[in-house]
Amino acid sequence: MQFSCVISFLDYAFIHQLIHLMELTSDQIQIIQEAKAKRADRIGIFASILCAIHCAITPVLLLVMPTFGKAWAHPATHWVMAIVVIPIAVYMMIKGYRKYGKKWVVGLGSLGILFIIIGSILPYTEIGTSNSSANLSTSTESATGGG
Repeated sequence: MQFSCVISFLDYAFIHQLIHLMELTSDQIQIIQEAKAKRADRIGIFASILCAIHCAITPVLLLVMPTFGKAWAHPATHWVMAIVVIPIAVYMMIKGYRKYGKKWVVGLGSLGILFIIIGSILPYTEIGTSNSSANLSTSTESATGGG
């Protein structure tokens, strides 16, 4: 009997300490809120810096891109981009639907994902290869001046 009383007293003391630790004063709550605000500010600053870098580099990339034309024209590039873009798009559509419940956004996003998949598959089909070779022969003939 004495043993069980000691255990229940220890349990009570432990629970009481936990409750005491969980009770936060208004000052502690304010410190936590300020820390969250600082974190949000840091994320905003980081995003602004990334935006500035993007805006500075984009014109240079647009000028240099034709140099890498063969690499970007390779069909595997479409698959790599689709593998990167589609999971992000699906995640954001699900997150947005759960928050706002707009079905038309999910439908429009799904249509966009379908277009990405078609654009990734098209270079591997006869339709994609016949159009590419026709365009290539036309541009070669016009460049060489022959018919």
